Amino acid sequence: MYNKKLAMAVLSAMVFSTSSALAAPASDLFNDVPTNHWAYGAVEQLAKDGILTGYGDGSFRGDQTVTRYEMAQIIANARTHMAKASAPDQQLIDQLSSEFRDDLDALGVRVTRLEKKQENVRITGSIAQKYDRAKHDGIKNEDGSETSPHWRKELKLNLDADVPKTALTFHGTFTTQMDSYDGSGFNTEEAEKETWNGGHERPNVMRPETYYVGGPIDKTGLDGKFGAFYTGVQNDFVNHAVMRGFDVSHKDDKNWFSVFTGRLDVKDRDASEELSSGSTTKTFGEADADYSNIIEEGWTNQDGTGDYYKLMHVKASSIPQASNTVSSKNDFIRHGSTSASASGASGNAADQTVKITYPNNGSWSADWNKEKSVEGSTMSVTGKTLSKTINRRRTLTGAAFGHRFTDRLDAEAGYYAYTSAAYDENALRIYALSANHKIGRKGNLYAAYAHGNQGGYNQAWTAEYQFNGGENMSAEPNHAFGYYFGYRYLAPDALVKTVYEDGAQIGQRGWEGGLVYNFCHNLQGLVKYFYGSSITNPGFDRSKWFSSLTFNF
Repeated sequence: MYNKKLAMAVLSAMVFSTSSALAAPASDLFNDVPTNHWAYGAVEQLAKDGILTGYGDGSFRGDQTVTRYEMAQIIANARTHMAKASAPDQQLIDQLSSEFRDDLDALGVRVTRLEKKQENVRITGSIAQKYDRAKHDGIKNEDGSETSPHWRKELKLNLDADVPKTALTFHGTFTTQMDSYDGSGFNTEEAEKETWNGGHERPNVMRPETYYVGGPIDKTGLDGKFGAFYTGVQNDFVNHAVMRGFDVSHKDDKNWFSVFTGRLDVKDRDASEELSSGSTTKTFGEADADYSNIIEEGWTNQDGTGDYYKLMHVKASSIPQASNTVSSKNDFIRHGSTSASASGASGNAADQTVKITYPNNGSWSADWNKEKSVEGSTMSVTGKTLSKTINRRRTLTGAAFGHRFTDRLDAEAGYYAYTSAAYDENALRIYALSANHKIGRKGNLYAAYAHGNQGGYNQAWTAEYQFNGGENMSAEPNHAFGYYFGYRYLAPDALVKTVYEDGAQIGQRGWEGGLVYNFCHNLQGLVKYFYGSSITNPGFDRSKWFSSLTFNF
C-alpha cells in the first residue's frame, strides 16, 4: 500500500505543474481506472511521442491503478501540447477527452488553467515549389529531346473539425496545383484541368483531395473512417491513391490492423488503362504488352507533319486481337489481357510493323503499315484499329496486420484485391510484407515486398536506409537534416499506385537517394535523384532529379 501511494505521489509531482489540482481527495470523487483500460495504452503512446513529457516509466504499471481524477489531469496536461502533437496523437487526445469528458468538466477552473483552449475548427496547410527533370531513353518529346522538365506550385489546405458531443473528427484536404510541362521555366505554371476516373474533368483549383469522418466506434476499441482518404498501410508502397470507402482499424502497444474497401479516386494519367469509358477506338492501349515479341525503333519525325511516331515490329503470334495489346507510351504497363475486338487482323498473318503515332494534340492512333513488314507476307489491310469497351471503375479491398516484436523491430503483412479494366477485369490480388528496424538513435532500415497473381511483372520490392526519418522527416525542428538511399524495383503487376512517384516510378527499377534539410522552423527543402532502367521496356535507361521547397503553416 505504501509503494502504491508513493508511486501516485511521484506521478502527480512529475505530470502536474500545480499542487492546487490535488486539493480534493480523488478517491472521494472518482472511481479508479483499471490497468487494462484502453486509456493506459493511449497515454503511454503520448508519452513515447513526447507529448506527456512528465510521464515516467514507473508511474503506473502492472496492478497499479489511477483514479479518474488523476487520469483527467493527465489528459488536461496533454491538451496543453495539442499544437505540437501529430495528427494521430491529436486524435488520441480527442478520444481520451471524450472518454473522460465528465471528469474534465468536474475539474472546472483548474482545467482552464492547465489547458490551452483549442478551437473546434483548425486550418493548417503547406505551400510548395517543386521541380523535376526526367530522362526516358527511347521516348522523345515534341521538341525531339528525351528529357522532360516539370515545374509545379502546390497549395494544400487542411481543415480539421471536432464533431460536437462525440469523439469523431472531420478532416478535409483541398489542393491547388499549377504545372508547367513545356520547359518554359519557373513562374510559368498554370492551373489546368485533368481527367479522373475515366475522362471526368476536374479543375486543379481548391480541388477536394481527401474528406472523411473518423474516430472511435463507440467503446469497441475500434476506430472507423468513412469518406475519401489514404489507407496508409504498408507505408503506401502498394497503393497511394485516395480511396472513397470505409476503413475499420485498431492499434495497441504491440498489434494493429486495418480492413478497408472502396473505389479508387485517381487521375487517368496515374492509371494503367488510359481509355475513355464506353465503347472506344484505341489501338494498342496500355492494358498489357508482350515485349518479348516487340522490337522498338524509337520516336521519329520522318513524315514532316509535326507528329512523332515509332515503328514496333510485332511477331505474328502477338498481333493485337481480342486478348492481346501492345503499348510503348510509358513504363506503367500491365501485362494481363483485356476484352477487345480487332478489325481486319488475323493471328495467322506474318510478322507486321505497327506505326504508333503521337500527334501534337496529344491523342493516340495506330495503323497496320503493310509497306514496312519485317519479314514474310504482309496483311492486305491498312488503317485497322482495335476497339474495346472498358469499365473505368477501379475498386480496392484490403487488409493489413502489423506487429511490434521489439522497440526496434516491427512488421506488417497485407492483402489487396484490385479490380480494374486490366486483366479482363479479373482482380489483381497482391500479397505484401514490410518491415522497419531501427538502428541507433536516428537510423532506420525499411523494406517492402509485393507479389501479384496475374503473371507479367508480378514481383515488386524496395529497401532503403533512412536517417532521421528520411524524406518523411518532420519540418518542425530548426536546422534538422535527414537523408535516405535505397533500391526500388517497382514492377507494375504487383502494385496499384505506389508512393514513390517523385523519384522512381511504376515500371522502373534502380537506385534512389535524397537529402532533407530544415532551413528554419517549418521551411523544408528536399532533393532526390533516381537512376535506373525500365522494367517493361528492357534496355532503356531512366533517371530523374526532383527538388522541392515547402513551407508548412
